[in-house]
Parts: sequence; structure tokens; C-alpha cells
Amino acid sequence: MSIYFYDLVPVYRRIVLISALLYAGYQDYKTREIDDKTWVYPSIILAPLTFFEVYNRTPTYLQIYLFSLFLGLLIAILTLKLKLTGEADAIAFAFISLFEPPGYHIITLFPLGSVIILSLVPTLLYTCYNLYWNLKHGSFAGYEAGSLVKALAMLTMRYISRREYEEKSYMYIPSTQKQGHKLTIELSPMIPEKVENPGLDEFWAVTLAPYVFFLSIGYLIYTILLLTF
Repeated sequence: MSIYFYDLVPVYRRIVLISALLYAGYQDYKTREIDDKTWVYPSIILAPLTFFEVYNRTPTYLQIYLFSLFLGLLIAILTLKLKLTGEADAIAFAFISLFEPPGYHIITLFPLGSVIILSLVPTLLYTCYNLYWNLKHGSFAGYEAGSLVKALAMLTMRYISRREYEEKSYMYIPSTQKQGHKLTIELSPMIPEKVENPGLDEFWAVTLAPYVFFLSIGYLIYTILLLTF
């Protein structure tokens, strides 16, 4: 009975974890905001399950888990401090690191790292959609921008109307800058600060990608891969 229960603990944990991540990803996709309860309530269930799973392994395994957790929290803190991710993304990093114990396979040795890599799949699809949108709607008429800036804008931004921005301001940050009669595009590897509409009918804007949504898909792929070995 106890062996049967022990075997099911990882299953229960992953069901709760993936449900929480998918729900958080849905919120992120719809509004770019995630309710704190989305993290808190599942944590109440996940904490004892994870503790039971780790506690019943060897002392050496505990060290592996703590090292994996340390790396995950370090990534969460550094990316947040450097403004490479938002607060919700950093929380998702910590959430996965805390409640997805590592395994001995190369894919599972550092779960967060694998999930981040696998999240590149939906990220790439999102980038392709941006490119499709901009090929259809984009314009650099009147802009002073080099080839590299234009290429990055086509992949990471969208050329939107004022109406689109007003309806979905939560997912856009204008990157068009007016300098007299000149128009330029501001690029930054960090999450830009919220700025006002540049006063144009159409302009380039950074799309605040729903990265928690991408992470949830990455974790789903990760879980499916675990079933193959």
C-alpha cells in the first residue's frame, strides 16, 4: 500500500503542477497578469507532496534537489533584477524549481533549464506569428532605422494601430520615438518601461510576450517526454 502510494505521489504532484501552470499561462495570455492565488493555492498542495517525494529519497538526492532549487532561484532573481523577465515570469521559475524535483536523466537533472529550453518551441511559433503580422501590416516609411533594427522589429514587435493599442494596451509598449520630424525605433534587451502613445495613427510597439504561457507549454512537453523513458 505504501509503495503504491509512493509511486503515485509524483503523478499527483505533476497533475497539480501542470494544472497550475496552464491556468497561470491562460491568465498571462489573456491579460498579462496572474492572480497571486494561482500560485498560493496549488503550493499548499504541492509542498507536502514534494517534501514527501524528496524526503523518501537518499541524502545524496536531497543535495541534488537543493542544488537544482538554488540554480532555479538564482535564475529567477537575476533575470528579474536585470529586467529580462517580469515578476510573474520569475515567480514561475521559482515555482517550477521548488515543485519539480530533479531526476538522474540529463533532461531531468535540472528541470527548469529543460523547461526553459522546451518553451522555445511556443516562443518560436509566437515569433513567426509576429513576423507574419508585420509582413502583412508593417511599414518603415518615415523611419530612420538600420537593417538590423528593422529585422529585430519584424521579429519582436508589431506594427499596430492606435485603436489596437487602446484596446490591448496591457500587451503593448510603444517603441516608436518621435524626434522632431524623424521617427526612430527604440530597442532594448530589457523589459521597457511603460510609455505614452507617440501620437501616431500607426506605430511600432514591443509585444509583451506571455512567457508564463510559453513556460506552461514547455512544462507540458517536458512531462510528455518523461513518459517516453
